[in-house]
This record gives sequence, C-alpha cells and structure tokens, in this order.
Amino acid sequence: MKKKIIILVLMLVAVVYVFATWTPGNLKEGDIVFQTSRSKQAPLVALATGSQYTHCGIIIEKADGLYVLEAVGPVKLTPYKKWKARGLGGKVHSRRVMKKDIKVKYKQYLGQPYDLAFKFDNGRMYCSELVYVIYRDQFGIELCKPRPVSDYNTMGMGKVMKRRGITHIAANSRLTT
Repeated sequence: MKKKIIILVLMLVAVVYVFATWTPGNLKEGDIVFQTSRSKQAPLVALATGSQYTHCGIIIEKADGLYVLEAVGPVKLTPYKKWKARGLGGKVHSRRVMKKDIKVKYKQYLGQPYDLAFKFDNGRMYCSELVYVIYRDQFGIELCKPRPVSDYNTMGMGKVMKRRGITHIAANSRLTT
C-alpha cells in the first residue's frame, strides 16, 4: 500500500470547517490552537495550503496552568503564554472538537522527533499529524481524510525553499511531484 503524505493545513482546514466550535478566551484540555508560525517552513505551508495558519497544537491542562502539546523539534509541552507569544503578532485561533471534558494521553508522544518530510505514520511527527493522530486514536474521531501533497499548491516551492535554506523537505517529500 502506498504511504500517504499529509501536509499541515489539511488538518487545520478540516477542523476549522467541519468539526470545530469557536471558544474564544475559554481554553480547555483538548482544544486545538492555531497560529501563524515564524518558522522558515511557514511560508511554504501557507503557499501550499492557502491558509494563514501554519502551526497547531493541543491544549493540555496541568496544575500550574495551560500548555500546548506541539511538534517542533521533538514533540513537547510548551507553556501556553510562551506558545502564544512565539506566533506572528501573538495571535491564536482555537477550536473545540468535543463539548465534553476530555483528558489527552500525551506522554507517549513526548520526545518524538519532528518530521521535516511530512510523511504520515513514520515514527516522526509534524504538528497537524500529532493533532490528527491523537483525535483518531484516543477519541475515535477522524478529523479529515488524509490527502497526498499533490492535492496542494506546490508550484514554485523549490525556489522558495532554496532561498530560505530549506532543502530537506524537497528531498524527502517530493513536493514537486
């Protein structure tokens, strides 16, 4: 069976338009948060998907406050305020998939390496894959149907990636196919 390659905003768009309910200023565990990242690959994700949101994570509640479970470098917990400040303009968009209170079992994902190749189910994680896998495996909710990179706008990405010093994505994702 051919491995499917998924790209970040596939999950973002599906969550925003299909499953989500707006929850401004009232974050709870399991809420999905979105931002426009300042990373080198963010412009590529925005170009491919047409979305302003280029990074996402899941809210985790701990005794000392809110955290975001995210895939950046290894998967880790980042204090929500720090995560929010890291995004462009400090703006965050949130969505709630389930109305009932939930607990995310996140420890098994901590430390997993980041997936610059954006390949699905390869032992590495990128941000929207992390969100997708948690909702699929823990709550039985498939946020969307995975789609190949060829479904997205990849025209001209080679030049953009070269200019930004990103070569790993092109080599491993075959984004121009």
